[in-house]
Amino acid sequence: MATYRRVFRAENMLLVLLCSVGLFSIGNSDELRDNNFGGDRGVQRAQNSYKDGRLVVGQPQVQIQRGPQLVNYRKQVDDNAVNVLPGDQSERHINPEVRLNQNRPRSRGRIRPTLATALKLADHPACRDEVHQHCSPSLLSNKFAVLDCLQNDRKGGDEITPECQHVIWSYKRNLTLDIRLDTAAFDVCKDSMEKISECQRLPAGNGQIIPCLIENKQNVTNINCKSFLNKMSSIVFSDYRFIYKFADKCSKPIEKYQCGRVEESDDKIPMKQGSTIQCLEEHIDELDDSCKHEILRMAELQSDDFHNDRPLFFACREDRERFCAATRAGNGEVFKCLFRNKFHKDMSRECREKVTTRQKLINLDYRVSHSLAEACRHDIRSYYCRSDQLPMEKTSMLSHILLCLEDVHRRGQRLRPECMAEMGDMRHSLMEDYQLSPEVVRNCHMEINEHCDSLERNGKTLHCLMDLARPNDRKQYKRVLGDTCLRALKDLIKEADVAEDFRVDPALKEACQSFVDVSCRDIKPGDAHIMGCLMDKLDSEKMPDECKERLLEIQYFVARDFKLDARLYKKCYKDAKQLCHASNDWYDPNTATTDTGPLVLPCLYSRVKHHDPDDEEQVSKDCALEVKRVMKQRAVSVELEPRVEDKCLPDLARFCTEKTEKGHEIECLQEHLEELDTDCQEAVGNFTEEEDEDVTLDKILMEECTRMIIRFCQELVDSEKEAGEVMECLIKAKRHPEMNEKCAAGIEHHQITSLKDYRFSHKFKEACKKDVMTYCKSKGKSKAAVVSCLSEHVRNDTLIDDDQRISRQCKKQLKFELLQRAETIALDPKLKRACEEDVTRLCSNVSPGSSQVKYCLRKYHKELSRPCQKMLFKREELQSLDNSVDYRLMTVCKRMIKHYCHDAEPEHVFPCLKKFKHDEDFDPDCRKVISKRQIMQNTDYRLNVRLRKSCSQDIEKFCIKVVHQEKQDEFFEGKVINCLKIPFRKTRLSRGCEEQIGLVVKSAALDYRQDPVLAGACKQEIVELCKNEAQAISDADGNGKGEVEECLKLKMQQGMIKHHACLVQVIRLLVEGKADIHVDPLLHETCSLDLHHYCADVARGMGRQMSCLLSALEDRSIRLSKKCRKMLSERVELWEYAAKVAPPETAKELWDQIVGSPSRMYFLGIIVAVILTMFTVGMCCGRVTKRVSASAKNK
Repeated sequence: MATYRRVFRAENMLLVLLCSVGLFSIGNSDELRDNNFGGDRGVQRAQNSYKDGRLVVGQPQVQIQRGPQLVNYRKQVDDNAVNVLPGDQSERHINPEVRLNQNRPRSRGRIRPTLATALKLADHPACRDEVHQHCSPSLLSNKFAVLDCLQNDRKGGDEITPECQHVIWSYKRNLTLDIRLDTAAFDVCKDSMEKISECQRLPAGNGQIIPCLIENKQNVTNINCKSFLNKMSSIVFSDYRFIYKFADKCSKPIEKYQCGRVEESDDKIPMKQGSTIQCLEEHIDELDDSCKHEILRMAELQSDDFHNDRPLFFACREDRERFCAATRAGNGEVFKCLFRNKFHKDMSRECREKVTTRQKLINLDYRVSHSLAEACRHDIRSYYCRSDQLPMEKTSMLSHILLCLEDVHRRGQRLRPECMAEMGDMRHSLMEDYQLSPEVVRNCHMEINEHCDSLERNGKTLHCLMDLARPNDRKQYKRVLGDTCLRALKDLIKEADVAEDFRVDPALKEACQSFVDVSCRDIKPGDAHIMGCLMDKLDSEKMPDECKERLLEIQYFVARDFKLDARLYKKCYKDAKQLCHASNDWYDPNTATTDTGPLVLPCLYSRVKHHDPDDEEQVSKDCALEVKRVMKQRAVSVELEPRVEDKCLPDLARFCTEKTEKGHEIECLQEHLEELDTDCQEAVGNFTEEEDEDVTLDKILMEECTRMIIRFCQELVDSEKEAGEVMECLIKAKRHPEMNEKCAAGIEHHQITSLKDYRFSHKFKEACKKDVMTYCKSKGKSKAAVVSCLSEHVRNDTLIDDDQRISRQCKKQLKFELLQRAETIALDPKLKRACEEDVTRLCSNVSPGSSQVKYCLRKYHKELSRPCQKMLFKREELQSLDNSVDYRLMTVCKRMIKHYCHDAEPEHVFPCLKKFKHDEDFDPDCRKVISKRQIMQNTDYRLNVRLRKSCSQDIEKFCIKVVHQEKQDEFFEGKVINCLKIPFRKTRLSRGCEEQIGLVVKSAALDYRQDPVLAGACKQEIVELCKNEAQAISDADGNGKGEVEECLKLKMQQGMIKHHACLVQVIRLLVEGKADIHVDPLLHETCSLDLHHYCADVARGMGRQMSCLLSALEDRSIRLSKKCRKMLSERVELWEYAAKVAPPETAKELWDQIVGSPSRMYFLGIIVAVILTMFTVGMCCGRVTKRVSASAKNK
């Protein structure tokens, strides 16, 4: 309670002192509350102390420090008080020296200032009309209330005549020279005066003491003194001549820019409050250092209360009532409120201009913002943001303070919340109005005038400049922004730290707020969290286009400076400093080293990609995750990839301007890779390789494949497998029934792109780079050429049974590449180029993928052009050598391989599948694939690996002429196999070759399509005579029962086959069936029990089991099954008929027929008898037919 009484008495004394010199106006209680002068109770106490023009006060003893001495005097005012109005002849200025030494007698009770005897403002001729027009009648008796009314309640003198303005100015001037003000100052500010020696030494009564105290107000701690100085500020700051040292330091600039008069004697010039100061502020960048210092210092002193900035106060009074009515003056709160509403549509132009001028001063000296200076005072001092090593002007600039404090924050050190909030407000102001940044105004004025002049300043002008900095397709990929403007813009973006909080950028916030409210509502603002959310959802269809554009304009700069990405810097600045030679600090004003910002992220990403557990210098896990996140975000556009864009601007303009969709520029560059400039080609190549390592960098792929990755490859993602695994997984799942079509298209685009350089397939490059350099260096970088080269080496080594030269790891990856190539002709550029016309002519209706086009080409292989047939044969030969690269076989028969052939090597699964293809449980689709593969194999023995190896010597022995007659790079159309069947019928083949040919004959006996010679010779007969049977074979999906063969045999027996070529082939078919029962599958199936019963002890081969059954057929004692006897009898009839209708055409065929006949001994006996008869007849009849004379004999 005692403390409260002391405070109450101090406040009362202060109000009394103010009233005694006319500084307290009872009539203007609103402003009193704004200045915190004791609130309503203070007003009431003042009213109680000031009645009828008299002050009720005792006679306190006051000590005034003047020079080295303390002078004691009693302050008293009598009825002969001095008149301070101009024009009064009785006006006298009290000499301070006289007044200080004067010792007047004490008066009892009250001091009575007889103000009524002096001419009042309300009665002065120059101001009478204005006072009665603008001021309340209750104030007319109080000249100080009238002064307050005229000074603060009207619009800066616009409604007051010049004569009255002069009267008001003279009155205020005389007040500042009144010793009573200095007396009050010494009384109220006694403690502060003792600390401020500069003000202590000033003489009283010359108007310097109070301005000096205001100048040092930040050192004042006494609340009463502060209140007193705040009240005096409205008078002192109303004219530059009232301000301590101001006139001396700024006299030359005032004259230079015609901002007013310097001579104090020229009092006849009417003065608007603060007009000279306002004029100088408008030329702040052109002032000399001393005057600029005074302007900034004055602005700092005004920063606490907006009333002190007279031009702003008058310009913004109505705006203050409109926007900031609930905001109390003091601590710069009204300024902040006006700043926030600067671009509101209802803000007056005059107020907006004054607010902008104020903000410009803040940019030059952060202390001009009272709230920022107070909130961050401790942090600025603690973290040495105002170092003595730098010029004072630099350390005072807002940009330096913001960068310094942000550097502290980026290093993980804690700033006070109120300081962070004030920094956010300052950054928002910088991004809101480009005019607050003198470097931008100075260096970008041409660009602004030409391109951005019509835009509002609410952040849109800056974004217009940002857009000009992006050399996109609209500008033909040319930079519109000059280098100096670009540099100024970069500095501003760093100063405002836009990427840390999207709310700092009003244009971005306006464009994206609705999207953020929905899509990022659970994310806490700050630390770039919202910006990260926006970048993660950049491809969202719900994001407004304007939001995307504003976001990309910011990210264009962020992508070019590692320091601008708040989250990335926070996680990685230690790694960047240690591993990538990044600068030690986010902001270092003392360092002028080259900016390595654009190089840091690529360096970190390279370290992340080539992770080596044994290497001690590794990127931390948190940093690695953040680097991957950033790389994924920036892959959405080429302009966020400076490594690519900066080197590819000419190529982007050349290839990617008109038809390229936004965001597909990198795809465009990849499509024209071979045509790009060398530097651009290298940059695009490096990026494409990174896409394969990390699928998330492929924007086109990720747009549609995110869900597919979760569906098919989630385990790989969770386990963080090595680079390229996820892409390989997607490729394997490309034709899965559940695969999204657009995702499949994206995967195929990636595959096609990777064909241009083998390095684009990371796993293939890593596995095969040594083999490529050893065996295929001359093939260049094309993956298609390298794969073909390596596969040729594998093929040759396989055929000659030599040691494989290609390494095991490379062979494994090579198989995967060959399997991809077999999937679609689009991934086989050589085949596509060779067969382009054939595909258009024969397979235009066939959908690509799943080897459909290749199967179509196989079907019409006889009609293909020679280059196409040659290339197709090479592909078929490679797949026959290694079944694991036969895409259709490996995909369609995957389940059957797992069921029947899980123990077989992948390279040789086809022979295994053939054994089981007629099982009832065998997959029909797989059976169909196998049958088509068999049809293709039988067109050329080289496509049957086992037959090729087993029959190599037999081919040299029996069919070498056929081989030499055919073109080696084209299909032999079954001619070599057909040639081998002849010695097969005679059992003259080697055992291994006989077994392989037997399998071929047996398979062809069930499906005529596997006998290309028969199918070709009897094509017309099959269509005309066996159409239904042929359809049945086609419908059976490769599970035929020899229907067409049996039909042709029957038609031959009926004499319906007229063409000799077809007749010969049907007879051949019959003769081949006689070679052994196993090559006639129908007969073998029908007679299997009889064969087991009667011929079990007869070995297979050489026609022995067939001879056994024929003998059993002739033996009446042996009872064959009814079906077997019937079919066997039919076969004998066909054989006999064949012998009649197709006699041998050559002696060799005759001899072969005799030797192959069961009655060959009979025929041989007859032949021998004929020969012997002819010999005997010749011997006996020869001399009779040709006689010779005796003379001839005797010669």
